[in-house]
Amino acid sequence: MASRRPMLVWIPMYPYTKECYLEDFEGNYFKTLLPHCVGIGKECVGLTCGYMVFYGEKTRDFWLINPITRNELHFPAFPGSPGKAILVFSPSMPGSGLVLVVLNRSSYRIWFSLEGKGARNHVSSVNHFLDLHAFKGKIYTLNSNGCLYELRFNPKPKLTLLEIKNLGESRIFHREFVSSGENLYVIQYISEDLFQVQELNFGEMKLVSLEENTIGEYAFFLSIWNHHSVAIKPESWAVDPRSDFKSYDCFCDSTDETQKGRFFKTRMWYFPHLCLDVDLVNE
Repeated sequence: MASRRPMLVWIPMYPYTKECYLEDFEGNYFKTLLPHCVGIGKECVGLTCGYMVFYGEKTRDFWLINPITRNELHFPAFPGSPGKAILVFSPSMPGSGLVLVVLNRSSYRIWFSLEGKGARNHVSSVNHFLDLHAFKGKIYTLNSNGCLYELRFNPKPKLTLLEIKNLGESRIFHREFVSSGENLYVIQYISEDLFQVQELNFGEMKLVSLEENTIGEYAFFLSIWNHHSVAIKPESWAVDPRSDFKSYDCFCDSTDETQKGRFFKTRMWYFPHLCLDVDLVNE
């Protein structure tokens, strides 16, 4: 799975179907059947660590389903409308240590809960949260006021403001995290098909614009539906992804030379190379 390229996710929007499809670059479809817990009223709201995140419109609970391993995880109801959701492993938590962390779109809160437990907790901000990301043992979040925070669970849940020199120069509402595994980037949507990518340099605590030769090393796969995006070096694929893409309407590879990179966006990508990984949070 580590050598497989990103795949498209197709979930037929019919109340009686249990089918889910993953489509590769060659146009092959891989079908999996969704379990009984994903029934009528459950909507797929995201992807994390290979798990598809299903949310109950009435029950307000979450079911995480891995279409490759078919493993299932259940988390209790959260109030409000769910935004970005990520799964992490916290060794300090009792039991399984698996924690679901969810942005709340209708309030200024981030909710989190331990798998299999009914309890939940939250942290709050005075501004809307834009994105949430686990990177190298830490959880980071961006808010609409151009601030970067680190979220910690212990000894008690809190957000710690990180002073990034040039992050809050303007009020931005279309930013999200993109990780290559090696580095953490902030991508800003300037227009529908124009993006600016900057690296978060934690040594100098500032955003650094990428040089053309650096950003050109990556293919950026952007999921506009759930803001789960990944930057991948395509060298392991033996071919340039541009040459292997078909002309799907949902694909968007900008030809604007000012972008200095390769950007492919669709409603929702599935990343097979991440299907067996859960982000470890060091506390």
